[in-house]
Amino acid sequence: MNKEIKKLSKDKLRILPLGGLGEIGMNALVLEYDEEIILVDCGLLFSDLEYFGVEFIIPDFTYLIERKDKIKGIVITHGHEDHIGAIPFALKAGIHAPIYASPFTSLLIQERLRDHGLADRTEIKTFQVGDLIKFKHFKIKTVSVNHSIVESVALFIDTPVGKVVHTGDFKVDPTPFYGKQLEKKIFEEAGKNGVLLLLSDSTNVEREQHSISESYIYKKFSELFDDAKGLILVSMFASNIGRMGQVFDLAKKLKKKVAVAGRSMDQNIKHAIEAGYLKTASKSLIALDDLNSYNRDKMIVLSSGSQAEIGSALFRIGIGEHRQLSVGEGDLVILSSRYIPGNEKAIGRMINSFFKQGAEVLYEAIEDIHVSGHATAPELKQMLKWVRPKFFIPVHGEYRHLVHHARLAQSCGVDSQNAFIAINGDVLELTENSLEKVDHLEDTRVLIEGRAGNDISRLVLKDRRQLGEKGVVFSLLVRNQKSQEILSGPEIISRGLVHENQEGWLVEEAKKQVIRVVKEYESQLHQNVQLIDLQETIRLELRRFFNKNIGKKPIVLPIILDL
Repeated sequence: MNKEIKKLSKDKLRILPLGGLGEIGMNALVLEYDEEIILVDCGLLFSDLEYFGVEFIIPDFTYLIERKDKIKGIVITHGHEDHIGAIPFALKAGIHAPIYASPFTSLLIQERLRDHGLADRTEIKTFQVGDLIKFKHFKIKTVSVNHSIVESVALFIDTPVGKVVHTGDFKVDPTPFYGKQLEKKIFEEAGKNGVLLLLSDSTNVEREQHSISESYIYKKFSELFDDAKGLILVSMFASNIGRMGQVFDLAKKLKKKVAVAGRSMDQNIKHAIEAGYLKTASKSLIALDDLNSYNRDKMIVLSSGSQAEIGSALFRIGIGEHRQLSVGEGDLVILSSRYIPGNEKAIGRMINSFFKQGAEVLYEAIEDIHVSGHATAPELKQMLKWVRPKFFIPVHGEYRHLVHHARLAQSCGVDSQNAFIAINGDVLELTENSLEKVDHLEDTRVLIEGRAGNDISRLVLKDRRQLGEKGVVFSLLVRNQKSQEILSGPEIISRGLVHENQEGWLVEEAKKQVIRVVKEYESQLHQNVQLIDLQETIRLELRRFFNKNIGKKPIVLPIILDL
């Protein structure tokens, strides 16, 4: 992102989504007025390109880095990775504004900063849900909403051009396990007083039924736990403290013990206890090493790895390679989480593995054992009717979700010209009477390799794709550095090219192509004429040869060792 953006117009609020619009993940929203910038959330997107080394994707922070002196704060709506995961990379990029977060979210952020060696790099200012955060041009009230992680907030942002409401990720749950119900009256009051712009979660806009309450899960778990004859293994997102709280509460009632498998699950339980949640956990928790000291029908194991991530605790249990835990006949496995798109096959294989070991497995497709943390269409309508915004931007969704949500807004009274579909990189300017796109930034994402956070270029990614799809061939020659004569070779080594039954013939024929090129080279050498580019000629000839014989143009790396 190196495009020059026109200077911010006076008396206008600039809105720039760096992530989260057109995709579910990588949420980051820039609000800019005069000489002040506030960043709402700073998340990452887990990559579906893991086979090529890309672990996740973060926003391109170039726009912010070029204006880093204007950034006065990063305000976080909740502690999910798609809202906080890119904070360490923002700090590494040179953004050092204070971070505003709730107590539990602050603990999660601190942990990520410690993992990256950045614990002292910036200030984390902890707010209580309901607090007012004041800047020069922005006053931000944090308002409690229901979601699948504790201490989720909406932001009511007073700006010089009018009030902006950002829902964060939310649902309307009449009986949440932790926290208050969504504060409907505050949204209604804002609507009565006038909301200029609403930015609202779009994830579940395609669902027509009101989302199920967490109280339903408590009742369902109670029935399942009561009927279980063996060990109970429950997997969920490691951030779902409310769901964990239900498990611990039921464990206490049923006089069962709880062990934890998975580092992220273990850490989040400790953070939750520190933040005042899971108050009954200490009476039920035991170490995983002590599992065999109790009858299996008295044991519940909480495990991370619900998406079948390779190496996760649940994955290792599923394939029978976990050091401390195995499952078998009479045991119950509950996968209490949704399938993240792209993970279906891996999860399916893991479920099959559990069944092969004799366990009973319950999962989303056959049993109501998970409820979403995102509002469905009826709840999104409620939000629109409470807030009654003049302008509307759907956020947190793939493009089709944004389209459906914009149409929903129009059905609730928002003028069709004022229901604005934006995507990552759109530079928007808002006034009391207008919302318009004034520019667009291309390539608002950065591909990250490994936990160290190394940026990986698209050219490197392209090479990796070609290696994976077409294979690689090495051609080795040894040459006299002084006389330039070939001393030995060629040797041909191929990887990922063809079945081993074909490889021998193919390699021998490839050698003949290189020998032919070498003879031409040596002939020119003896005639004292301009020599061909030996490496490039070998590369081109081998690519032609392989394309003709197997229909592939592999990566060809001619190597000439001068001795």
